Amino acid sequence: MSKRKLTYPQVVKRLAEAEAVIEALRHHEVDAVVGEGKIAFLLVRDVAEALRKSEEAFHAMFELPGIGMAQADSPAFRFTRVNRALCEITGYSAGELLTSTDAHLTHHEDRRRAVAGFAPVIRGEADRWSIEKRYIRKDGGVIWVAINGAALRDEAGRVVRTVAMIEDITARKSRSELKASKRPGKRAG
Repeated sequence: MSKRKLTYPQVVKRLAEAEAVIEALRHHEVDAVVGEGKIAFLLVRDVAEALRKSEEAFHAMFELPGIGMAQADSPAFRFTRVNRALCEITGYSAGELLTSTDAHLTHHEDRRRAVAGFAPVIRGEADRWSIEKRYIRKDGGVIWVAINGAALRDEAGRVVRTVAMIEDITARKSRSELKASKRPGKRAG
């Protein structure tokens, strides 16, 4: 194939066509430009950059010190990702937690209440849940945790993953119980 040199009017015409495409891209009116048998996906770079920034932000939030974070899959709700703070709260290593579930950590006396609190999420009636309950640490100690979680769903509305923040509230619970035990009873009048 021979390549011809473009004439001045042809260059002007192509530049005018290109300017229209550039304006459409600037205003996000098109995602791709089709021409001369080629498709150029011009926004792929922008999408990839936005995804990278989103992942960086999530990772930074996930690794905040002091707040345990966990992701779990469905239907087993086995941990798929945990942060260092959750390891410190529970006394388990990340590897140990990744073979476990929240139910495994939950004190046996709190399991029924925990399941009842999570049931609306499974039934599709809620996307978030909160609960205060006891965990059994690896060393056998009992701690109180506050859990705030959210469910991620597929197109059919089924829970495919959960994300939760887990905070150790043992000290706060201990102070509350201490205050309650020091309150004077009603005096006979």
